[in-house]
Amino acid sequence: MDGGVVTAVKAANEDLLERTVIELKSIVSVETVTPLIDALNAAVEGDMIELHIRHNGGGDVDVLFALISAIVHTKAQVEITIGRYIMSAAATLWLWFWLWRAPHVKSLMPLKPAILMYHRPRRSYGEDYYCFAESLSNSDQTKSSLVQKVKIFDDLFDAMMDRLGWSQIADPFLMVGEVSYQHYLQHMKEAYYGNKDCVIPVFPDQGATDEDLRTE
Repeated sequence: MDGGVVTAVKAANEDLLERTVIELKSIVSVETVTPLIDALNAAVEGDMIELHIRHNGGGDVDVLFALISAIVHTKAQVEITIGRYIMSAAATLWLWFWLWRAPHVKSLMPLKPAILMYHRPRRSYGEDYYCFAESLSNSDQTKSSLVQKVKIFDDLFDAMMDRLGWSQIADPFLMVGEVSYQHYLQHMKEAYYGNKDCVIPVFPDQGATDEDLRTE
């Protein structure tokens, strides 16, 4: 499936529908996403598409939003599956449809434990430097667009926190003797809103409903 080439496969499990598998390769870019959008746009009623993210380093948020739009508007049934490690925009894609479902789209839990790395949208300089919206002056023409993207990512993060039980925590801080402890979700929240990379372990049955689980 190099380059996002579409491959038709017959499910080994007879309970699963025959499907077309498309793979988001390595990063989220125009080159890797365009073939996926084309396949989604060409689908007809009754088609089943599995969009697989084996491992991915993230990438362009605008391209991510274009892919999300294609998934929302495709006529096919779509299942989004992941491998062991996905970052940034790729992690956002899986989380988006796990938390904000569409009637014809499911993000399925992985078959084996996986790691997602999630962070707020940011602007890069070269390969090794980046800044966040707070660092940009109001006169910077790119700030408004970046702030809008941050708001969407923040809403998604908050939805994930609720799914993981944040609203049921009476107090995220705990004193035991003279030692102060923080709930792990509090650590995660501080990392994310502190513009740090937020590592999210995903286990096959973590926070899942019956509809989330893969059956193969």
